[in-house]
Amino acid sequence: MTDKIFLFLIAILPTMALLLFFVYSDKFKEPKKTVLSTFILGIFIIAPLEVFHYGTEMILGGPIEYNAFFKAFFKASFLEELFKFCVLFFFCTKFTEFNEPMDGIVYGITASLGFAFWENLQYIYTETEISDSIQIAWIRAFTAVPSHAFDGVIMGFFIGRHYFRDYKTKINLVWAILIPVTLHGFYDWVLMEESINRNYMYLIMIIELGLVTYLYKNLKTQQIVKEK
Repeated sequence: MTDKIFLFLIAILPTMALLLFFVYSDKFKEPKKTVLSTFILGIFIIAPLEVFHYGTEMILGGPIEYNAFFKAFFKASFLEELFKFCVLFFFCTKFTEFNEPMDGIVYGITASLGFAFWENLQYIYTETEISDSIQIAWIRAFTAVPSHAFDGVIMGFFIGRHYFRDYKTKINLVWAILIPVTLHGFYDWVLMEESINRNYMYLIMIIELGLVTYLYKNLKTQQIVKEK
């Protein structure tokens, strides 16, 4: 029983810690109900993903045999980031509370972590041995979960930039999809392609972290100026 409680805590705490950090470090905090709604929608991204995969199999008469590259960049990266984008673009931007660039980051990471939360539970609780589940939970706490969060921040930054620039341009919406898909795709490809050293995964995460730090500090500075 103790192991199961410990496993559950490892599974959810990294997601909650990252979410709370970004939500509460926002100088102009978002309402709890809109944050919660976005998190739940992030969880439910799994539904259209499953519909797409099962629908494709039904149409083609069987499962698709993906190679590692296509599986990483299309089945995982493109589809997951596309549905996260849809949550932000068609839902979050319609909030009256969505009124400054930092809101894109807050809702972007919230939707991404909602998905990461559910994906984490799926990976962890499909293992038969509790020791294997705990090991996977520990690994994902410092790899997959932060990587999802980083991609959500990047996506949210460019969506916020699209809505709050003095002049509108579609290029920011392109970056909002293209950069997370590319980084996510390379991250998964390193893990899926046996001929690639898995340590390159950490290089991808360092790139993500560096970009996130730069973008986040940029908007924090804008908030400080706005507050004055």
